[in-house]
Amino acid sequence: MKSTILIAVLMGVSICMSAQGGAIHGKVFDETGQPIYSANISIVDGPTTTGTTSDFDGQFKIKPLSAGTYTVEVSYLGYQTSKIVGVLVYNNKITFLEDITMTLAAYVLEGDYDVIDYKVKLVDPDEPQKMTISNELIIKTPGAKNPAMLARTYQSDVQVVNNQMVVRGSRPGSSSVYIDGMKVSDEMSTLPSLGIGSMEIYTGGIPAKYGDVTGGVIIMSTKSYFDILSERNAQESRR
Repeated sequence: MKSTILIAVLMGVSICMSAQGGAIHGKVFDETGQPIYSANISIVDGPTTTGTTSDFDGQFKIKPLSAGTYTVEVSYLGYQTSKIVGVLVYNNKITFLEDITMTLAAYVLEGDYDVIDYKVKLVDPDEPQKMTISNELIIKTPGAKNPAMLARTYQSDVQVVNNQMVVRGSRPGSSSVYIDGMKVSDEMSTLPSLGIGSMEIYTGGIPAKYGDVTGGVIIMSTKSYFDILSERNAQESRR
């Protein structure tokens, strides 16, 4: 009986851990640099629809969120509404937005707003050993028709020898590739680059969850319906 209860508890913990999503954190200020209290922050496009308000320091947190691409709308009475498009969220990770400065408007027309493109840093300050290649960069990379060429373009530590990935001189076959959380046997997957939503490259300091890897790790997320919808909405908003 005790064993059954223990197994049930462990299964419950495992399910809860696997269900953990990501989060979006940010700050809202006016043109003078003062934080804006009770600004409305909403998810208007993405796998999860939710919202919150900023606190007395202008800070806000939106969680939990499923992994994917989001459009965040920030509004406050008397100020121009801002939309941050292309915000990438990963499971079990916080996405920090750049400080949002709202513009005071003498009058605001319905449907009138500022569009801000979310910029992904190639190197995460929390994980300097990892490089993140966003969908925006993937689209703009000429000739990157497959993951191997894409990884080699942005990470000089990655080379391709006999169609196998070599990281920092490691032997072929010592690296791992994951697609949507699943390890694939073919290191140089034939997945087209335009189908990749994002790519993360580890060339050192590899987390223990990826096992005993002596080379590197490439983690790819494919585009979902919401990613494609977000891209289209972002293109239309710039016209």
